[in-house]
Order: sequence, then structure tokens, then C-alpha cells
Amino acid sequence: MSKGLVAWGWEPQLEEAYESLGLSEELCLPGRILSQREDTFTVITEEGIKWAHPAGVLFHRCTAVERPGVGDWVVLAAADCEISEEEEEISVTHSVTHVLPRKSCFVREAPGGRGEAQVVATNVDTVFVVNPADDINLNRIERFAVAILSGGARPAVILSKGDLVNDGRLEENLALVSQLVEGLTVIASAHADDDRLAAREAVSPHLQSGKTYALVGASGVGKSTLVNALLGESVQQTGDVREGDSKGRHVTSFRELFPLPSGALIMDTPGVREFAMWSMGEGVRQVFGDIEELEKRCRFSDCSHESEPGCAVRQAVADGELSQRRLSNWRGLREELEENQARRDRRQARRERSQFERKKKRDKRFSRR
Repeated sequence: MSKGLVAWGWEPQLEEAYESLGLSEELCLPGRILSQREDTFTVITEEGIKWAHPAGVLFHRCTAVERPGVGDWVVLAAADCEISEEEEEISVTHSVTHVLPRKSCFVREAPGGRGEAQVVATNVDTVFVVNPADDINLNRIERFAVAILSGGARPAVILSKGDLVNDGRLEENLALVSQLVEGLTVIASAHADDDRLAAREAVSPHLQSGKTYALVGASGVGKSTLVNALLGESVQQTGDVREGDSKGRHVTSFRELFPLPSGALIMDTPGVREFAMWSMGEGVRQVFGDIEELEKRCRFSDCSHESEPGCAVRQAVADGELSQRRLSNWRGLREELEENQARRDRRQARRERSQFERKKKRDKRFSRR
């Protein structure tokens, strides 16, 4: 096994996947992507840090979801060497030729509404949704949880800046968020800008050596500040807190993976203003299992839960067993996922028709020769 990579999460199944490729050990080496800036990756290997670009053939044969991203285990091949006459140094440029199998992939629809996927984090064990303790957004937390579970990771929540609310309200918010998903871990953390030690002591017990974690959330919720607190040093730039609403300013512009002193790995991600869903997967069922169980008791199997008689879902709302907010969010997420998939299917159909027409024209030209 690549012993130098064990600290970065290298596991026996990755070793098997790499060996099954039958690649030359002299020409290729495995590594994990730590950061990405445009089309340049920073990759940790047994030989140290390497800088790499994606191989063209890799992009041609991969979908947007399959393409390499931060957290991925990849195979590098030396592409070329350049000698700097001024510094008399040799810099080797590598190319990413293979992406090894992932254990999780957290994806959203890319901004712009073009129906393209954007990988947020891969090979992450737990994704922490960071939300200010004084401004709980239950719909957003549920939305993140659906996407995280659909990608194969485990969701958890950090209520940041917990010292900005009184103890009674903080306890209420902790209980409220805990009820969203069965078994959901919810942590209250102090404002890391004011008390790094308290923030570190709140989160560190939930981080295991050898596991990978990611922080996601809106801009200014304190993700980068928390990373600095966990590392014990300022490696991530943070914005000043605005007067009046205690909101931080967005600073992080790319994803980056850091090793913690405990042996755990933490990924910081840019803040998101909008989080469009990509794939339904199992996330909806796992987050809204209570509603789907109620559906089974409706009189009609195709009940829309609007006005049909014998609707168990609407009855649960009337009895106070289910909140109207939760029902509306569940319905909205399902409709969004179905609409997004239908839009992508239409786009793919148009693309295939276009390719077919181009092929017909080429064949017609050749037949005339």
C-alpha cells in the first residue's frame, strides 16, 4: 500500500483499483486532489505535491459529474518538463489520466441554469452544513441534506456563532434542527472569530482521524474562520463581520482540503447563494421518510395531497404531526428535481437529434463522391 498516502485517506480498495489499471509505476503515480484553480490541480502524492492539468482524453470520455474535483483520488502521468533558465529549476507538469472510484460525490446543478453538474466535494465521509445559530434556515438545511445523502455522504449541522444567542433560544434551535433528519448530528459552536478555542473544542470531538469532512453553507456563515480555528492557524482568508447583522463577508473562492492535527481532513468550500438540486437519489426518501410513510396511508395511490378525501398527509398537518413548512419544502424539492431532470432530458434529446442530422449530412456528402 502507498504508505505515504494513508494519512490522506488512502485505503485498500483504492490500492486494488489502482493496481487493476495495470499502469507503469515508473510513469504513473496515484494522488489526491487538494485544491483546484481553474484547470490546475494541486495533488498530494508519495513524492510530495504535484501540479497537474486534466488530460484531454479524460474530459472527452467523462461526464461533468465524473470529471476530477477536490477530494478525488486520481492517477498522474508526467506530461512534460520545462527548465527555467533564470531559476535553473526543472518543473514537471503532470496530467490527470484516471479518476479512481469514489465512495461519495456531493453534487449540485451548476449556476446559470444550463443543466450542467457541479461537483462540490468527493470522497467525503461527512458534510457539515454550517448555519448561523441566530438565523436558522430549515428549508436550506433540508435541501443540503437531500443532496448530501443522495451523493453517499452523511450530513451533519454546525450552528455557528452560537454565542450570539441566549442559551434558551440556542437549545430550542438545536432541538428544532435535530428533528429534520433521523440521527442528524447537530453541534453548537461559538463564533470562531471571538473564541477559537471554544469553537475547536465544540467541533473536534466529532472529527475522526483518517476521515474526510467538508463544510458547506451560505456566504459569511463562518466556514473559513472555523477551518482556521481547527487548524490552530490562519490559513484561510476571512472577511470582516458587518456591523448591524454580524454577517461575515464572502471570501473563499475555491475548494481546498486541509489536514488537521488530529489526523482528520477538512475541506473548505465557497459560500453558495443558491443551491439547485441535481439528483434525487435516496436523499429525498431519507430526509422526508415520514411524509413518504404517510403517503402510503392515503386513500388514493396517486394522491396529490391537495384536496383529495382521505389524505393522510393533510390530516397529519391538521393534527399538528407534520408542519406545513416541511410539507411545502418536500413538495417543492420533488418538483424541482423532476423539472431539472426533464429539462436535461430535453436538452440531451436535442443534442442527439443534432448529432444525428450532422451524421446524415456527412453520409450524404460521402455517398455523392
